[in-house]
Amino acid sequence: MASAAVIPHRQLIWRDAPVWPFLWRGALPTAVLALIALYALGPLAHEGIQGTLEREVREQLASAGMAWVGVSVSGQAVKLAGVEPAAGDGERALLAARNTTCPTWLGRQRCATSVTGDFLPPVATPEPVAAAPASTAQPVPVPPTSAPAAAAVAATAKPLTRAGCETSLASLLASEQVEFASGSARITARSSALLDKLAHQVKACPGKIRIEGYTDTVGRGRVNQHLSAERAQAVRRALIARGVPPSRLTAKGYGARHAIADNTTEAGRAKNRRIEFHTVNGK
Repeated sequence: MASAAVIPHRQLIWRDAPVWPFLWRGALPTAVLALIALYALGPLAHEGIQGTLEREVREQLASAGMAWVGVSVSGQAVKLAGVEPAAGDGERALLAARNTTCPTWLGRQRCATSVTGDFLPPVATPEPVAAAPASTAQPVPVPPTSAPAAAAVAATAKPLTRAGCETSLASLLASEQVEFASGSARITARSSALLDKLAHQVKACPGKIRIEGYTDTVGRGRVNQHLSAERAQAVRRALIARGVPPSRLTAKGYGARHAIADNTTEAGRAKNRRIEFHTVNGK
């Protein structure tokens, strides 16, 4: 008797994959972005931006010789206050604060959305009261200045020539250079006195002055070029804050070009990180 073969029958059933793993993977990036947004809009970021802005404004004013200015910051709005040492100092303080830059992902950018000032006028110094004459004796006439002496005084009052101007500015920078924070265009407070002297000398120079920035060879060439230009601009802003007309100043960065010392030694690199002043054609 023949036996029948039993062939097993299998049925394939297609089932959809569970939805939750895909939802979890899609929700994770969204949650991360939400946390970043909350941080950016939260009090920690607000206080961080506000603190950075206040610090940069104070350092900018200090480097410009304006430690008398009081600074208060709310968000990215800056308010200055104080008693002006001289007429016009308040306007110069406002200009310095408006030109303040802060570090960002795209480099240093101006960070104050608004700058206002509440300054009191300079305190008037009372004129001394003239003392009563001790006697009625006639004053002794003072002889007029002789012609040779007057000529000598006039000669010393002559304005500097272009060559004399560059020599005077170079002599100020020969023993001391404008100091910047490492890898930054922020001028340190130690250079405030030097900037006062440079501003005074530039005012006595004829024509326009070009401020040139240089770096050493450490780092990428494009970065050094940008840094040297930013440092030259920072010195220009510092001199403008000290009363030098903006139309008389230009700024340019040359990076590591035109080295004056050996870049293989630390002493040589320190000499190459410098600011120079040169006269240019034009009134």
